Parts: sequence; C-alpha cells; structure tokens
Amino acid sequence: MLPKEAIEEFKKIYKQKFKKDLSDIEALRRANNLLNLYKTIYGPPTLGEIWRNSKYQKNKDLQRIEIK
Repeated sequence: MLPKEAIEEFKKIYKQKFKKDLSDIEALRRANNLLNLYKTIYGPPTLGEIWRNSKYQKNKDLQRIEIK
C-alpha cells in the first residue's frame, strides 16, 4: 500500500502531464499499476537506490551512513 503522500504526489504529476484530476481510488490504482510494471521490468529497488532517493538522504541534519 502506498502512503497518502505518494498518492498525492502521483495525482499532482498526473494532472500536470494529462490535465486530468484523479480520485484517490483511481490514483491509487494507477500508481500501483505503474509500480508493479516497474518492479516487473527492473526488479525491486536495492537498498542503495532506496537510500539515494529517500528524503532522509537529503536531510543534512541526519548522520550519513555509507551503504555498500
């Protein structure tokens, strides 16, 4: 299940691209479909990819942990 924050971001991007608003349920369905397609093609993300794309990595106040 995707967090509400991710669904809202997906709705915003979708509206910018396609000029159409989505309901929460439709956005959840489409976002999950996109995520499943990505996982099917590329496999699940590695821990390093998750870290590089996380909001914590961008926070300068947190101590950085090197992931190998």
